[in-house]
Amino acid sequence: NEIMGLFSNNKKLCPICGSPTPRFLATKFENEAICKDCDNKIDLPDGVQGKMTLADFRQYIARYDENAALRSSFSKTFQISYGFLSGYLQVDEAHGLFRLKDNDRSWVFPAAALKGFRILEDTSPIYESGAGVLRCHESIVPARMNEIAPLIAQFQLQRQEYEHIQTLERMRHLNDDEDARREWERESERNRPEFEMDPPIKNFHVELTLEHPYWHSFHEKLDAPEFDRENPSAERYMKDYQEKAEQLHALALKLMRFIDPAAREEYPGAKAAPAQQVAQPAAPANAIEEIQKYKALMDAGILTEEEFTAKKRQLLGI
Repeated sequence: NEIMGLFSNNKKLCPICGSPTPRFLATKFENEAICKDCDNKIDLPDGVQGKMTLADFRQYIARYDENAALRSSFSKTFQISYGFLSGYLQVDEAHGLFRLKDNDRSWVFPAAALKGFRILEDTSPIYESGAGVLRCHESIVPARMNEIAPLIAQFQLQRQEYEHIQTLERMRHLNDDEDARREWERESERNRPEFEMDPPIKNFHVELTLEHPYWHSFHEKLDAPEFDRENPSAERYMKDYQEKAEQLHALALKLMRFIDPAAREEYPGAKAAPAQQVAQPAAPANAIEEIQKYKALMDAGILTEEEFTAKKRQLLGI
């Protein structure tokens, strides 16, 4: 208690609840410090707290305390991650509730508070609420990956050739002294090929329109899959993308049921299946195996270099 007293001010009491306030780094409204318990109740959009008067904050606390019944009844049935260490959007379908953070102190919203939403790939909507419909738009990712897959296959062939050369060079440097060998290893690492092409999309985005005294809208950026720069794979990327697309489709369905339980799915202008059902691009591994066979024929003198190059371009689709 004595130690706690060093950090608490018993003479300056919280204007909201009358508890001692912190001596250091206290949150203040109109230059009035509030206690830690009241401070822990703050769950506001960016920029709102700084505009509040003490009377505004007192009203906020009253509304926040009223929300305690929903917070105590909340039981997560679904969640989707914003990204590493960024938290989750959580849904309680049984009670018709959702919250924007995976924190027991955060606001819990009833289904009626959700007025609309969009889920985007970069700037292109893939799911959005409408009047009685969930609009499911065609993703750009499958078509874009069909363009990138041959380039990945080409890079994989380049990397295999690099590794073959490195094996020969490593044998040649076996008798070097330690300093020379380390210098060669450092130079070799600097020259290791990396796949520099950006993935089809950088991020997903979730945008909600809310009816609430403090939360009128919400936007969060979600991580999209990335390429392994040293060993990219079209199949692995599409598998990761498909998993994320399925999660986002599930989220969109749950949010749409909050707005309209009878809503149907609509695919305006779609020429293919929904994003979570897209066909994966053809595997480049077979192309690489074929290229290696033709290279062996060239090395044996059966094919000319021009014939080999033409066949390689045909197999890679370039």
